[in-house]
Amino acid sequence: MASAEVNTRPQPMFWKHVAQWVRTIPPTALLSMVGPLILCIVGYLGWRYYGAPRLDRAYYGLKLNNIHVTPQPKWLRGTNVLSEVFEQSALDKLSLLDIQTPTVLARVFNAHPSVRETRRVQRTAGQIMIDLEYRTPVAMVCYQVKDKSGSDSEVYLPVDSEGVLLGTKNFTVDDVPQYISIYPGSVTLSEKLVDGKPIGDSRVDEAVRLCTLLLPLKEEAKIGRIYVYKALQSGKPKWLLEIETRSGPRIKWGSAPGVESIGELSAATKLQQLIAIASDSKLWSQEQIDLSGTGKIPLPQ
Repeated sequence: MASAEVNTRPQPMFWKHVAQWVRTIPPTALLSMVGPLILCIVGYLGWRYYGAPRLDRAYYGLKLNNIHVTPQPKWLRGTNVLSEVFEQSALDKLSLLDIQTPTVLARVFNAHPSVRETRRVQRTAGQIMIDLEYRTPVAMVCYQVKDKSGSDSEVYLPVDSEGVLLGTKNFTVDDVPQYISIYPGSVTLSEKLVDGKPIGDSRVDEAVRLCTLLLPLKEEAKIGRIYVYKALQSGKPKWLLEIETRSGPRIKWGSAPGVESIGELSAATKLQQLIAIASDSKLWSQEQIDLSGTGKIPLPQ
């Protein structure tokens, strides 16, 4: 006959003694011990997750007047970078004592469309000192857009030396002559562009290289516009640039600086010749001058 095994292993005596000891304690005495323990645990958790953070924010929370940034350039007249970043990123929830605060500040300021780089974040005497490198507009890109009636109109978009779109609210039509204008061709702008992001147009990227080179000499060389044309060189498409001066000749520049074709003059040589042309009345009276060294630039389509 089969027999069932019976677990005859004795139970641990320690827990039996504990249970017997607890049963001997009067309920009122047990409550007097457990009650304060529960209160201590609840009090600790309340302070840890509610009281301490509120006290930390009250005395050490980051405030707008605790943050000091590099003075803004004049072109940022329609934007207060510090106020915008503080409000949009909820910086008032940060603590001056948190070691992660400088890292967070660097990240949120880098994300602002008018800031190129956050160079340094330093805490000192309860204050935050932030060294910012702001973006600098170098050109206005002229695109065609369709208005509500379906008609084409021109819009000027400010860009920096990296082809990044800057906040248009900082500029008006009166600001356009202060910069070199880029005309990438008769292309209608259809995509929605985002401030602080590259336009993503190769024609603009190459023209911006030239604008960055010419901007310090804009007035001396009387530079007004840069046109971008498409041509074939060695069977491959290539963007070529042409400068329109104010009351002077059109200058066939050729390739953007840094991407010159074989046999083409360097950007530094072209720049010297451009300055010489602007200071010579006979050269300035010509209708067109070729600095490209690549032959005739095709007419715009």
